[in-house]
Amino acid sequence: MKMLAKALVATATALTASVAFAFPVNLTSVSGSFENAVGGSNVNGEGTSQIRWGYSSGYGQSGYNFNGTAPLPQTILDNDAFVLGSLTHINKPVTGDGITGVDLAVNLGFDGFGDNGSSSGTFVFAHNETPNTAPEVIGQQCWGLNLGGFCWGFWRDIITQTGDVDDQVWILDQHLSSSEFQLGNNLYSLDLIGFAGEVETFFTAENADTSIDLMARLNVTELPVPEPGTMALLGLGLLGLGAARKRARQ
Repeated sequence: MKMLAKALVATATALTASVAFAFPVNLTSVSGSFENAVGGSNVNGEGTSQIRWGYSSGYGQSGYNFNGTAPLPQTILDNDAFVLGSLTHINKPVTGDGITGVDLAVNLGFDGFGDNGSSSGTFVFAHNETPNTAPEVIGQQCWGLNLGGFCWGFWRDIITQTGDVDDQVWILDQHLSSSEFQLGNNLYSLDLIGFAGEVETFFTAENADTSIDLMARLNVTELPVPEPGTMALLGLGLLGLGAARKRARQ
């Protein structure tokens, strides 16, 4: 009787152990490439982690860089959000058309419990390469009589529509190409979340760079069904325990 009870406890422990030990796992690799640029003049760098567009007016091209999180491996302790990498927007005063959108395809590698796994997905960015047409004061003009720099009247600002305007970036969509993978006895799925801090959009000033982290989450979505032998052992144990109790009452 006591041996039967011990067997039942051991079997139940085996069935729940994979839930308790689904983490930690390691993020071992991160790569990303820009694809499917929409619009833009003089676009180059598609298929790489750096994309550029526009004709330089002396300061270089506008563009994006992607850098995977470092150093690796990075230990993931639970299903909280983690940084998979950073997006940097480079805003330069270019001529020609700017892009209106581009995809960032990311590939992630994981290991844990003696196994390796991978997952991939895509962020779809929208981009507004704004024309520099903000009101800008470029000087003053005397309305009246100007005698040697002294204005008999009043000074009036000279305004042109040539001032800098910040460019804007936001995420249109994110989707997974390959999401589920197994490490040990656990099945995981990847969620692409978006910008860090629940930011929906950001702006970059002319001749400036803006970097923002991209976030993801790793969830345990389901556990494999226990092996038939384990289930049979549990079933036989329960039947045996019931029979033993029945005999004890007779």
